[in-house]
Amino acid sequence: MDQYLDATIGDNFRVLPDVLKNLKKDRDHLKAQLKGTVETTTEGEWPSIVLDIQSILKDLQTLHDKCTVLDHSSQLLDPVLIKCAKATESTVEEILDAQRSQSYLKWLKAVQKWSGSIDICLKRGSPQDAVRAYSQLSYIAGQLQNSKCAHLERYAYGTQQYWCGRLQDKVTSDFLATLKELKWPTPFSSSSHIQDLWHKCNQRFTELFNLLLELGTPPPPAPPRAPRAPHGGHRDLCEGHSIKLQDPLVLPIKVLLEPLKKRFQFHFYGNKKTNMKEKPEWYFTQVSTWINDHSHFMEKIVQPLMQGPYQGVNARLEFIRGLLQELEVKLLHDMSTILYEDAIMAHLIDELLLFEKELRSVVQYPSPHPSCLHVLYDDLALHKWVTLEKQFALERIEKVTLSPTAWQCQYGTWQLLMTRGARVYRRVHGDHCWNHRALQLDLLMEFHQDLVTAAKKAAGAQPSENLCAYLNSAHYITLILKKWGEQEFFLRLHYHLNPHPKHSATDRGNHPSLEWLQHIISTRRMDPQFAESEGCVFATPLAAFSSLVDDILGWMGQQVISVAKDNCKRYKRDKWHHMTLDKDVVFLDPSPSASELFSWLRDQLVFIESHVSPHVIPDLYSLINKELDRLLLTEVVASNHFSEGGATQLDYDLSKVLVSLLAEFFVDIPSVHLLEMTQEACRLLKLLPGTAKLMEGMLEPLQQGTVDTDVYSAAVTALSDMGVHTLEPLQALSILMLRVEPA
Repeated sequence: MDQYLDATIGDNFRVLPDVLKNLKKDRDHLKAQLKGTVETTTEGEWPSIVLDIQSILKDLQTLHDKCTVLDHSSQLLDPVLIKCAKATESTVEEILDAQRSQSYLKWLKAVQKWSGSIDICLKRGSPQDAVRAYSQLSYIAGQLQNSKCAHLERYAYGTQQYWCGRLQDKVTSDFLATLKELKWPTPFSSSSHIQDLWHKCNQRFTELFNLLLELGTPPPPAPPRAPRAPHGGHRDLCEGHSIKLQDPLVLPIKVLLEPLKKRFQFHFYGNKKTNMKEKPEWYFTQVSTWINDHSHFMEKIVQPLMQGPYQGVNARLEFIRGLLQELEVKLLHDMSTILYEDAIMAHLIDELLLFEKELRSVVQYPSPHPSCLHVLYDDLALHKWVTLEKQFALERIEKVTLSPTAWQCQYGTWQLLMTRGARVYRRVHGDHCWNHRALQLDLLMEFHQDLVTAAKKAAGAQPSENLCAYLNSAHYITLILKKWGEQEFFLRLHYHLNPHPKHSATDRGNHPSLEWLQHIISTRRMDPQFAESEGCVFATPLAAFSSLVDDILGWMGQQVISVAKDNCKRYKRDKWHHMTLDKDVVFLDPSPSASELFSWLRDQLVFIESHVSPHVIPDLYSLINKELDRLLLTEVVASNHFSEGGATQLDYDLSKVLVSLLAEFFVDIPSVHLLEMTQEACRLLKLLPGTAKLMEGMLEPLQQGTVDTDVYSAAVTALSDMGVHTLEPLQALSILMLRVEPA
């Protein structure tokens, strides 16, 4: 038992409650075992079992007594232990403070050690060893970041920055001297002189370049991204990070750019002849020339040196970004002086957009990389840009609409919109697109208003070439706007401005996600009604031009019908009720009075065919067909009475001659639908007398106010059997009553 207590409790009296708890568990366990044993034990085994139980109970009682004594002793010892702990607490704190002081002095000594090493190496003329010592110092300064020892942290950081500046100055000076030996920035070429210089300075160039890399600040590591097939080139740093134009450059490339920047500042600042605000193309051309001259050097010589943390840096793109930094400074410097000189500002914008286009398409500067175009995004510059674009566009639209060849207005406007799209939408990003989108809508509405005014002036007595041209223009622009409205760029713009109620909740802000947008595009293509209900970014001008198309079609249709009405006056005055039918005549001739109408109508259709767009002609012909049908029915048929011979002649003139004439042009309208009401009227006028009387008897009850549905249905069915489907029963009755029956 003593051994058990020593092993279980020892000097830790605090565990006594746990020991008692465990002993009680053991007792309960033994009781359970005893119960099971009782059930299976024979009568002869009981005496030995009783002796074992008595022994165990005695041991348990002894153990319980000792635990009670130990528990009492521990309660007596607790105040003593607490007093001892308080007495040693101050001593322990002194020891810990000494350890902290020792660690502080250790770090301080390390900083001073590597600082002294750098100083010695520089005095000895060994920048390589100095840079290696600086790396150790930088490591120590990094370890002390966020340390509670603020003074030590500031001292280490200050020491690091001091030697960083000293070393950068020293290595940069040596590197520039080496570049001078290489005749930099003379373009790297295969000439023997340049190659000799390169072989002489190659090793020195590489050493100093690597030292500058070590002294610079490496870019942050790119975040993990999905693997892709290798394309034979190095990774583009901008793929993993959003780089800004004025972010610090990689140090050795920054040094390589210094001679070029000095030349740029010499030629394009101050009172130099090359510094003319009217000639921004000069410095744009100079930057383009430097990019082309030194791209090979950056790719073949500098890029292989980009190792370690700089492996993801594209040396050529970094070189271009450095030139663009200088270009941005120049643009910002000049912008304040030319912002209110419209001609110079417009020229600068043109040249900047051309340079941006060349930079992206010819130089292959990736679109995610920043350029200096954002100097136009300043509020004042952007407002000026939009104002100049609008001024230029309105002048162009005015010239187009006033052109003697009005047919050109659709192409002039389309060219203007395409030019603006190429100039702006492919170059401008983000919220600045909204300004140009608003400008484009303004231009469209301005052109619409000019087109309405011009079309009204051209709407004379008959369709004119100009009116046809304006119709074509309005319809052409509606087609273009519908096509543009379904493009991904303009759909993204539309749903940004008009968030969809079922928009994905995972999208950031109001910008639709690519997956959701692709789904919407697919749905719009399969369901035109859905696309129409959703609208597009050009909904307002599209509705305006569509309405103008309908208006001009209406004007042209009314012009044709108005002249046709005048030309059919002689025809309608023919004595239709006195005409006789010659049984010996096999083939009829058209009425002489109809020749003028038919000839004029043919000329008009030929004119329309040659001046109106094929996409619009079906709508115009449909309108003319309906209006001409109504004209003939009311002016010729309804205003006369017809004998059998008159009905036969009328049917021949209209159902045969005129319908055949129209069918030559109205190819999209089946012959049975040409002058449909007029042809049906001719059928009624030609009915046999008995049949006509029966039909009149069936239709006459319909003249009463309320008619039985069955009677009405029977009348409609009877007319349908005779080929009359368009005329109403009462119209049919009135036509039947125009018949003059023989005596």
